[in-house]
Amino acid sequence: MQTTKAIVLRTLKYSDTRIVVSLFTESHGLVSALVRVSHLGRSGGRSALWQLLNIVEVNVDYRSSVDFQKLGEVQISSPWRDLPYHPFKASVAMFLADFLYHCLRGEGENRPLFSFLENSLSWFDETNDAIANFHLFLMIRMTRFLGIWPGIDGYAEGKVYDLKNSCFSSLMPAHGQYVEPCEASLIPSLLRMDYSTMHLLKLTRNERRHMLEILLRYYQIHVPGFGELQSMDVLRELFS
Repeated sequence: MQTTKAIVLRTLKYSDTRIVVSLFTESHGLVSALVRVSHLGRSGGRSALWQLLNIVEVNVDYRSSVDFQKLGEVQISSPWRDLPYHPFKASVAMFLADFLYHCLRGEGENRPLFSFLENSLSWFDETNDAIANFHLFLMIRMTRFLGIWPGIDGYAEGKVYDLKNSCFSSLMPAHGQYVEPCEASLIPSLLRMDYSTMHLLKLTRNERRHMLEILLRYYQIHVPGFGELQSMDVLRELFS
C-alpha cells in the first residue's frame, strides 16, 4: 500500500454497514472506496474523519482496473480550526466539495493542483479576513491547473466575453455562450485576485451570484461531463 494525502469530496451510503467515499488524492487523482462503518468507530468518528474537505493521510492499494480502491489506515492530516464551525465557511465548503467532485471526476494525478487546493483550504480555514469572494477565487484559479485558463487579451470596455473560445469579442458569438459587457468587465479583476487582495474586489450580492453562475457555465463548457451541482441552492441562499 502507498500512503498519500487526500481531500474528502463526497460520502454516500452504500449499505447499512458501508459508505462510498470519493477522495481527490495527491498520488492518483480522484478515487472512490468502500468503507465499512464499523471501521469508523462511534457515530462521531464517521463525521469527524470523512467530513467534507477534510485533508487526510490514507494508505491505498491503488489499482486502475477497479471501481473501488482498498483503503488501509486513515487519519486526519491536520484538523480544521474554524471551517466546520463557522456557518459561512461551512456552507461554502459544502458547495466547494460538490464543485470539486464534479470538476475532478476525470482527473488523474495532478500534484500542483492538489498543492494549490491544500494551501487554499488551509488559508480559508485560518483567515479572519473578508472571505465572500473565496469560492470565486478558487474556481477561477483552478482553471490554470486544468489547462482552461480564460484569456483576457484584447479586453476593452463594451466587449462581450466568449465563454466557448475564452476570449473577449466585439461581436456577440453565434453560439450564444457569452457574457454581457457589464459582467465581462469583471473577469480581468477575478483573474488578478490572490489571497491578500480578494477582499478588495467589491461585489454586490447579485454580482457575486451572477459571477458564480458564469464560472459554472464556463466549467460546463470546458470540462466534459461536469453536469449540474446539487449544492447551488446553498450559495444562492447565502447571496440572496
